[in-house]
Amino acid sequence: IRLPEEVPPNIAQVFKDVIPFALSVLSIYGLDLIVRNIFGTNVAESVGKILAPLFSATDGYIGLAIVFGAYAFFWFVGIHGPSVVEPLIVAISYANIEANVQLVQAGMHADKILNPVTQTFVVTMGGTGATLVVPFMFMWLCKSKRNRIVGRASVVPTFFGVNEPILFGAPIVLNPIFFIPFVTAPIINVWIMKFFVDVLQMNSFSIILPWTTPAPIGIVMGTALAPLSFVLAITLIIIDTLIYYPFVKVYDHQILEEERKGNSSSELKEKVAANFNTAKADAILEKAGVDAAQKTITEETNVLVLCAGGGTSGLLATALN
Repeated sequence: IRLPEEVPPNIAQVFKDVIPFALSVLSIYGLDLIVRNIFGTNVAESVGKILAPLFSATDGYIGLAIVFGAYAFFWFVGIHGPSVVEPLIVAISYANIEANVQLVQAGMHADKILNPVTQTFVVTMGGTGATLVVPFMFMWLCKSKRNRIVGRASVVPTFFGVNEPILFGAPIVLNPIFFIPFVTAPIINVWIMKFFVDVLQMNSFSIILPWTTPAPIGIVMGTALAPLSFVLAITLIIIDTLIYYPFVKVYDHQILEEERKGNSSSELKEKVAANFNTAKADAILEKAGVDAAQKTITEETNVLVLCAGGGTSGLLATALN
């Protein structure tokens, strides 16, 4: 299905996918009819029974560490971790949240840890890497002017689960100083969650909330206001602060030294001069006899447009090209 170039890419893609999606749905529906007639059950239940051992393994301490450690590791090296890992666990994750709902309704203990709510509010508390506390530490504990500014700029979005400002503003991504806490904090968080569920008998999550819900609120509401959830939220904040604290101090000392020596300022000036120095262009224009009023050409500049959804940013990228 071809559409005009004026149509945003994400809208055009929907129409392109209609036929493949329709064929996929019809294929699965036909398979489901066959399985029901032969085995007396549906495809989803059959797959669930086959993968039951895998479900149990991923809900253990080692399985949780591998899954959510991969989340943070991929993000740290510049790859969107959830986009890589989630397709592998989405079936298990949603099966577990459904199991928790059924257990709660039956008056039993909901004990499934690997589920979407755990990932959103415990593992990625304040975004991948459990960075909820980091902007506050940058604001209140750092002596570097630059770090304090980054903290103030990123504290609000991070509180609502959008931590790209701190990931790329600090930066944390590809910054060796933050590798250990960035990968370790999510694992420790989910292990603490499992301890609360397995040992202290707190019900696991049974309510799915929007991912932009602030993590402490999401923890409490996702467990249907379980009393221990308040303790869990406070515990995670304290533990994450302790994990990140020494690394934030080391990084702050490094940036503070750069500020004192004026390295940051001089490097920035050099970059600006390199990108916006129009002396060469002006000389060429003067030699060609162009009036000063017509000197609007400076220097060809490459522009990188990162398109998250492919909407207006996609149109901008197309226009620039």
